[in-house]
Amino acid sequence: MATLYVGNLPFRISDEDLAAHFATAGEVVSVTHVRQRDSGRSAGCGFVEMARSDAAAAAVKQLDGAELNGRALRVCRARPSYD
Repeated sequence: MATLYVGNLPFRISDEDLAAHFATAGEVVSVTHVRQRDSGRSAGCGFVEMARSDAAAAAVKQLDGAELNGRALRVCRARPSYD
């Protein structure tokens, strides 16, 4: 599995729509849409977990800079967190 960071998301996109958009590159395992703690409003970024590393690489190549609902997405491999 591989996790991607997705920035510049449209504020009104659902997790289901985001998963469907990334499914064009391969199997999507999960979507985590980052939201503001106090209002629940989208923070404009999130994470997409792809089933395979080659699907994640294809998603970066295919979707980085691609437009979604009028916004150019920023897609890259997520950096590991060190808690």
